[in-house]
Amino acid sequence: MTDMRQVLLLATVVAGLGVGEPHTAHAQIIDPEWRATQAAIKADEQKQCRHMTLTRKFQCQEQLQETYTAKGLVSGTMPYVRRRFGGESVQELDQEIRSINRTYSQARRLNGYEYPLSGELTADMQQGNVSYLSRLIEEKGGMSPLLPFGNR
Repeated sequence: MTDMRQVLLLATVVAGLGVGEPHTAHAQIIDPEWRATQAAIKADEQKQCRHMTLTRKFQCQEQLQETYTAKGLVSGTMPYVRRRFGGESVQELDQEIRSINRTYSQARRLNGYEYPLSGELTADMQQGNVSYLSRLIEEKGGMSPLLPFGNR
């Protein structure tokens, strides 16, 4: 992962459901920047969306989410990838994809139904980042071929 973001891996032990089953360890990827963004969204929701009917409250929360997404503050979205990685070379973008895949393969949750921890980068966010990084690579002309086929 990039030096700009410090990612913490919190090891969590998940107990087996049956008697005598071994415990399986896995980790969540916690991003302090995402944690701060979540706190800011929640604070804005409490200020702007209170004293509303349930429907209006959901609409208000959705608008706030869209605002933060448009600013490039929500991981797993194209605005985030453009803000965070837009200035990087194709090779650096490829390395970022490899880093995400390597880190996330070690941190994948066993149960996708658990509510994410504060600041946790979810599977959907990580998959979104990889997808949008790939799209950014294509926009920048794609990866150069590894072997020069035309020069024999």
